Amino acid sequence: MYYLRTPKTEAEFDAYYAFRWEMLRKPLHQPEGSEKDGYDTLAHHQMVVDETGQPVAIGRLYINADNEGAIRFMAVRTDAQGKGLGTLVAMALESLARQEGIKRIVCSAREESVSFFEKLGYENCGLVTGPQTTPIKHFFMKKSIESLDDILHRPDWCAELQKQWHQHIPLSEKMGLRITQYTGTRFYTTIPEAGNQNPHHTIFAGSQFSLATLTGWGLIWLLMQEHKLQGDIVLVDAHIRYRKPVSGRPAAVADMENLSGDLGRLAKGSKARIKLDVDICGDEGVGAVFSGTYIVLPSQNKQC
Repeated sequence: MYYLRTPKTEAEFDAYYAFRWEMLRKPLHQPEGSEKDGYDTLAHHQMVVDETGQPVAIGRLYINADNEGAIRFMAVRTDAQGKGLGTLVAMALESLARQEGIKRIVCSAREESVSFFEKLGYENCGLVTGPQTTPIKHFFMKKSIESLDDILHRPDWCAELQKQWHQHIPLSEKMGLRITQYTGTRFYTTIPEAGNQNPHHTIFAGSQFSLATLTGWGLIWLLMQEHKLQGDIVLVDAHIRYRKPVSGRPAAVADMENLSGDLGRLAKGSKARIKLDVDICGDEGVGAVFSGTYIVLPSQNKQC
């Protein structure tokens, strides 16, 4: 039996990097340590392990400066090849890329791996001619991926909200803010770890505050669509309680059960005052709780 895993503990990462060196660098007579680079701490790592917990296949996804998902360090143990384990790792990395909102994945594939990536739908764009860290020929591969459309309630509104954020609140795009789910009563968002981490590899307090602010703003916007109301949403007061560091991919959750106020005042031409809480979660549960007060100003000229 084989199991897909995300390495998390020191022992798991030690085994992961040892396997990477054994498979990809040792045959080229390169020293231990050459299997790592400066992007590893911000990247997504996947591995397949056997029943003893030993890696038999690995791969890494890094979101590069062009907002592309770059796959690197793919390897499958020789006696485990032909069992679909490389495909499993590649699919897991592509799924992570979709969660990040990535539209294109690229990789620099060794010559003997080109056919593998072509079977997965990658286009061979030709020989890589730039500086290389190994003497082996590499080919530039690329693949466009479809974004997931698994939002349960009104994905059209969520798409419009995402567009509104990027057009009118540029910070949201810089942070990589993405909607992951809207159920009609709960609203979920996320941001990537890359670009939002502090030197301790946890999420910046400022990124958490901004994520929570925009998530609360977004839930109010969606509720306005539900009730066919018009208005301009403004945050007027807020505070956040940081309970513990947020590690891993952060997520924000806004729930109607934690919302008070009367949006119906907008229909009467009056401003509405809305209070709500937003939870910021990481790998170890809720790390911060945001409490915000928003004023929604009636707008006679806008169409929701």
